[in-house]
Amino acid sequence: MSCSARSSTWTWCGRPSGRWAVDASVRVFVCDAGGVRVIAVSGPPVRLAATPKRLRSVRYQRFLPHIKHTGGFPQGYLGRLAEREGYDEALLTSDDGVISEGAVTNLGCFDGDRVIWPDAPMLRGVTMRLLEGELARAGVPCERRVLRVADLTEFPAVFLANSWGVVAVDRVDGHRIEVDEALMARVTGCYESAGWDSF
Repeated sequence: MSCSARSSTWTWCGRPSGRWAVDASVRVFVCDAGGVRVIAVSGPPVRLAATPKRLRSVRYQRFLPHIKHTGGFPQGYLGRLAEREGYDEALLTSDDGVISEGAVTNLGCFDGDRVIWPDAPMLRGVTMRLLEGELARAGVPCERRVLRVADLTEFPAVFLANSWGVVAVDRVDGHRIEVDEALMARVTGCYESAGWDSF
């Protein structure tokens, strides 16, 4: 059996079918188990707290990182270990320290002129792709660059992006990262300006 997962947070406004609807977080699994099977699970919406996040780097590269799949046990395990050490998220790196992504997030860096994403195998998440489109509309180019943990202190704004939102990073391992609030506001403003798809 092979499965892949798609997760999104959708918001419905108004009165579809004459009833009021509420926000929900929806996770959809599509499995090939003697035929296509679709499993949908919903719950209350998940919101990413606006407080800057602390990251713990770990040596780990996902199997087939460009594909979203249900083989996420290692990332979950590493994320929980990071939380036990007082961090908010695990930052995945190669054996030679090249950053790829967070356990459940994409990492971006904004220098005031362009957003830099790691140039490494990763899942280009939905929020990352959405943000790239909105940044381009705002005249902010994006590029890929090899990044290591020590490089992050050179940027005035380092952030995480996933289906829960976009949030600043203020610490990676023992490295303090200053957060330029005005630059972060530009990034989050681009994210929040994205329109909703209609169903």
